[in-house]
Amino acid sequence: SQWQCDAVAICSGLHVLPNIPHIDGLGNVPTVMHSSQFKHSKQFGEGKDVLILGSGETGMDLAYLAVKSDTNSVTLSHRDGFHCGLKRAPDPIVFGQKPSLREKPNVPYDVGASSLFDTAYVHPVLRDSALAWGYWDKFAKWTAWVATGTQLGYDQWIGGVSPERYHASKLFFNKSTNAIPYISAPYRPAQPSLINKIRANIIDVPSVDTKSRTIDLAPWPQGIDSSGIIRFIKNGRPEAEHMKQVVCKPDVVILATGYTQDFLFLDASYPRLSDANVRQVWKESDPSVAFIGFVRPSFGAIPPLSELQAQLWILNLLGRLPTRLSHEDHYRLQVPKSSRIQYGVDHESYAYQLAKDMGSAPTFSDMAARGWKVAACWALSANVNPKFRMVGPWKWDGAEQVMMTEIWETITRRRGPWGHFTMSILPVLYFGTLSAVFFVFFNILDGLMLIWKLLTLDADV
Repeated sequence: SQWQCDAVAICSGLHVLPNIPHIDGLGNVPTVMHSSQFKHSKQFGEGKDVLILGSGETGMDLAYLAVKSDTNSVTLSHRDGFHCGLKRAPDPIVFGQKPSLREKPNVPYDVGASSLFDTAYVHPVLRDSALAWGYWDKFAKWTAWVATGTQLGYDQWIGGVSPERYHASKLFFNKSTNAIPYISAPYRPAQPSLINKIRANIIDVPSVDTKSRTIDLAPWPQGIDSSGIIRFIKNGRPEAEHMKQVVCKPDVVILATGYTQDFLFLDASYPRLSDANVRQVWKESDPSVAFIGFVRPSFGAIPPLSELQAQLWILNLLGRLPTRLSHEDHYRLQVPKSSRIQYGVDHESYAYQLAKDMGSAPTFSDMAARGWKVAACWALSANVNPKFRMVGPWKWDGAEQVMMTEIWETITRRRGPWGHFTMSILPVLYFGTLSAVFFVFFNILDGLMLIWKLLTLDADV
């Protein structure tokens, strides 16, 4: 049967076809499976040697499950390192004082940052520059050091990202941290440096006791010989040197190597995902086909962004967008062209851009008219979707109640050095000051250019 449509939204998702890398000799391993085929820890077997390829969140989850199971050894293989970051701000021991168990845990990072001057009321020059990314890059690295003594990641003493790629603007943060203590254990210094001793006496998040179990970290396989022994790439990293001393002959290999997208249901007349050049949703010359949910935030979630994408697309179809959409790239991750994943975005910047496009981003005056608490919640909260239902074409009467309850709690629960200070006060002061400087400078520059134009115009006359 056929169904004639005026427009089509493609929502099949990023995770469709398992991505299977080519590795010479992979068939020489007794059991090989993609992570999509893994359903239960029994699939590791008993007393088996397990190799997991891929150091993303799925790979980390599988490595942790494997090391907690009845396995003989667990090895995790990576291509170019990773940065492990916590899902939520930690509750450290401060001057020997442990956090109260009666308190609710600290807020998740993806709702822990203030939007004022980060995305709202930020000068376009600052928004498009490296200065904005620079703050959050320093935040990611230095908060990891303050908590655990290493800048590679949270309690991560090995497997760092290569220097040319190690920047917040280029990373997908790995928020699966349970395996990290088992990976770091062989590399964690037996005798901490003096500065780390001082740090730990002031503030520290203690390491997990792995009870002598470890996960071997290894480079990517170069190949597998006929007897099933892995030859790893020799890249000079400490883990590569360690694996030279280890015979890695896995009984089980699990490919935690992600997915690719498939659009076999679209014939050649339809645009493809790579053609979606308007906010990564639709092709400028054919807005009748939208790709919803085909972006991946470095820190955040796909579903809230999908909702905003759908709202924007529908308004465009109805001809109800307040202004013509200009080309913007500031929200895109700056990944290398060789990277398999080219659809990365910064959650906060992308969400705010979509809201601005729709006329759904509230102004300070909009919120101040509703009282100080509403204005404070608007300024100090992250770019959550209810914020963009308070005004504009998708206005919902219940949005303010959600903001004043659920979202307000994400503000009041922030505590410790990773709470109001680094996620609210510092960025508001830093970004606010820079934006003010840019606004003053460019207004003066515009005034001088206008005067010069008038003077030269008089001279020509």
